[in-house]
Amino acid sequence: MRFARTILPLWWVSVVLAGCAVTQPQDTPVQQFLEVDPTTGKSYYIYVPSTYRHDRPCPLIISCHGTPPYDVASHHIREWKMLAEMNGCIAVAPTLIGTDGLLGDGPLVGMLANERYILSLISRLSYRYNVDRANIMITGFSGGGFPVYWVGLRHPDVFSTIALRSCNFNQPNLEGWFSRDAKSTSIMIYFGENDPAAIRLQSEDAIQYLRSQGLTVTTRVIPSLGHERRPEVAMDFFRKHWRPPQPTATP
Repeated sequence: MRFARTILPLWWVSVVLAGCAVTQPQDTPVQQFLEVDPTTGKSYYIYVPSTYRHDRPCPLIISCHGTPPYDVASHHIREWKMLAEMNGCIAVAPTLIGTDGLLGDGPLVGMLANERYILSLISRLSYRYNVDRANIMITGFSGGGFPVYWVGLRHPDVFSTIALRSCNFNQPNLEGWFSRDAKSTSIMIYFGENDPAAIRLQSEDAIQYLRSQGLTVTTRVIPSLGHERRPEVAMDFFRKHWRPPQPTATP
């Protein structure tokens, strides 16, 4: 189902500006880094927890940003780094395209480019770190839902968990493209009770559509003041669905 977008920008921009603040603590024992993927030439932020050891597989979180400049990769690494530190995960926030949730609809050309980039990034990181291949979550906020649905549902062999946080959804762009094997993936869709109407409606459409395709979806409506990130809910869902570890490196 498509939604008319001509009336959204003026009031939704004010909601985005007011409700997208990063509220998580920033005083982690180590810091995030901005790096460039040599294969694609695109940038990404990465946080590796201070407890990382190469002889132990480490779960991986890929977080997809929404509408620039209101939501960008640097916001996502700052919202995730403390949670990554506390839970022993590597967190990565790539710079993506086609994530405009105000005027965009998740164009196929952008999602294909994001897919190649994210998969390339995971592959490269798996050479540098002992990534736990059994526990990789892809998550996103707002317009970041477009690449999360697209990439996550097309690659259930890569992503064990998909978490949509107050996300946009476009059924016509997804229908016929995702893997039926995604039935084995742990999926959660949640949104705020005071999110913009378009976000609430599109989240409900996504829940209904994915369930109609035989996928199991956990849902939750979060008490909120507006359009809020709430990554701790996704982290809790990820932890509850951790599988026996599968290392990418030998000690």
